[in-house]
Amino acid sequence: MQVLEIRKLSLHGTIIDVGSKKSVSNVTNYLQGKNEIIYGDKYSNDPKDLKIDLEKEEKLDDRSFKNVLLFNVLEHVYNYKNCLKNCYSILGKDGFFYGSTPFFFRIHGSPNDYFRYTEQSLIKALDEAGFKNIQVRILNGGIFICFFNSISMVTKRIPLLNNFLLIICQILDALIVPFSKNMKNIFPLGYFFQGNK
Repeated sequence: MQVLEIRKLSLHGTIIDVGSKKSVSNVTNYLQGKNEIIYGDKYSNDPKDLKIDLEKEEKLDDRSFKNVLLFNVLEHVYNYKNCLKNCYSILGKDGFFYGSTPFFFRIHGSPNDYFRYTEQSLIKALDEAGFKNIQVRILNGGIFICFFNSISMVTKRIPLLNNFLLIICQILDALIVPFSKNMKNIFPLGYFFQGNK
């Protein structure tokens, strides 16, 4: 679902992917078009990349970007308010900020995993950092989709089983909608968020 949201983005101008390095598994590889991306990470060895420690409030006034991306990073930063302040400070005037974070997902270190955010907490944190026009969308959810998300760690080793289980879980979630329309809101897999300066 995250990749589908990323494919919808039409980014123009400079782009920085904060808290990330260039890799084949990076979700920004799914951006449409030919975008040159600079990465912002304290561990990067690429001289084009911005050295930034997301745990600290950095003075980055000399750099600005039209688009700032923060995908699958926020849960790994203990001082998340500093992280969001840094993202805001490098976002140019009228720039766009996009990101995502899991909610119902296994603990996954990178090197640590600290938080899970609700829609309300994301809106409040982004607002406090200075972002405007904040939007938060659920990246799929439901009781059975959450079950699939958990069991797929085991069943992924059996070819095609995960595809079959995913379809069954989607059908089961659709069947219980008449009984409780808020299941996706109560059991979200994750959130996609955006705002601008």
